[in-house]
Amino acid sequence: MTIAYPLYLDVPMMVSLLAAMKGGLTPDAALASLGIDLEGRVGATAERTTENALRQRHTVASLFDRFRTEQAKNIKTISTAADIEGIAHGEFVELTGHLVRNPIYEFITVMERLFALSANDVANASASAAGIDLIVPEETRQVFLALRQELDESPVVDATMDFGKATGIISLRRGYLSHESLDDLRFGTVRLLGKAVGSLGKKDSWNVLGKSLVGHLVSGAFRDAVGGLQDINPDGDFPVKTVITGPGLFVIPLAVYV
Repeated sequence: MTIAYPLYLDVPMMVSLLAAMKGGLTPDAALASLGIDLEGRVGATAERTTENALRQRHTVASLFDRFRTEQAKNIKTISTAADIEGIAHGEFVELTGHLVRNPIYEFITVMERLFALSANDVANASASAAGIDLIVPEETRQVFLALRQELDESPVVDATMDFGKATGIISLRRGYLSHESLDDLRFGTVRLLGKAVGSLGKKDSWNVLGKSLVGHLVSGAFRDAVGGLQDINPDGDFPVKTVITGPGLFVIPLAVYV
């Protein structure tokens, strides 16, 4: 098993799991001496210096690698849709693939570009000549503004990972992301280790707006906007989907690593 380096690490979860493995951690344990308290906060007791920051970063990465190595026999590798069958709630699973932020964010980004174009008289005139209406009603702007604001303020950032004709639906804690858009995790293939908390059967589906209160209220307008963009380019493969179909697996991640 190769040494793992975490790009995203839920430190409180890791501390809790290590404590369970070792029969508990005391406040004067090695973690505390390195400036990591029992809530998983890094830099809680140690002086904030460059040297300590490096020691703490090394320590949490080392602890994660130790946990992953010692628990290897309890981690189920999920490579295909068939691997999802039989996965019990709470089991450790490992997925490999490209992590992509919530499709809602992708679509909001597209809409914001259109908002900018609709405010540009020259671009709007050119689009009208081509038979495309870029005038965006103010109500629509407000809908997407409210949706983005709710997503930005949420402590959880949803993402997806495709693997073997199935989808992992991932809930990341914002406090442990170095960039909320997940762009720093999109450069290539990454691995994800976490707890399985549910699954989608082949005939099941999950609405990406389902966890958003504003999303529930504006789901109709959102679907209409997606449909409008698809109408502009009916022959294209529109990449944003508001509904994810099974098979799929819901995962709360401990770490995203390489």
